[in-house]
Amino acid sequence: MNSKMKTIPLVIFLLILGAVGSATASTMYVAPSSEVPLRTGKSSAKKIIAVLADGTQVELLQEEDAWALVRTASGKEGWILRRYLTENPPPRMQVESLKKKNQALRERYQKLKAQLQELSATGSDIKKELSKCISERDTIKTEYNRLKQDAANVIQTKKMLAETQKKLNQANAQLISLKQKVNNMEANSNVKWFLAGGGVLLAGWMLGLFSGRRRKRKPSLL
Repeated sequence: MNSKMKTIPLVIFLLILGAVGSATASTMYVAPSSEVPLRTGKSSAKKIIAVLADGTQVELLQEEDAWALVRTASGKEGWILRRYLTENPPPRMQVESLKKKNQALRERYQKLKAQLQELSATGSDIKKELSKCISERDTIKTEYNRLKQDAANVIQTKKMLAETQKKLNQANAQLISLKQKVNNMEANSNVKWFLAGGGVLLAGWMLGLFSGRRRKRKPSLL
């Protein structure tokens, strides 16, 4: 248990050390020159373990005085003079990088061009659809205005019908009243004629009666 507890801080320390080492390392290139020897130590007398060509990419691990500790892509570590290192990639690599960027830009341009053509076609379809929608909107608007006018006419007609119905009802009431008056007048007229006829008969009867009496009296005087 104690040995495990002692091992954990050591592992953490190694991880931190590795992280610091990787954080300080940077990518460098062998500057244009003749072949540069990679040595086991910081001295021209140290053993050469590799020869680095112009433009070789290395990882800078450490710098001391005029020397630099580097690691190659194959994993070899050694010392070379610091003046043979540069941050700028060699021209051939720059050209290759520019070619790749140019190709990527061309591909992107073609892709954007295709998208533009597709959008143009879509825009044309949208314009047609928009024109169709505007035409339909105008038709609906015209129909709406017509229906609105028809509705106004219907309302006006209903109003006129209501007023006419009211006047008709009033006329019917007046007609009924006049008929009643006419009926009353006719009834009164019949009574008057009846009374007048009866009066004439009564007058004739009385006149006849009176004349008969006078006739009866005359012989008695003779």
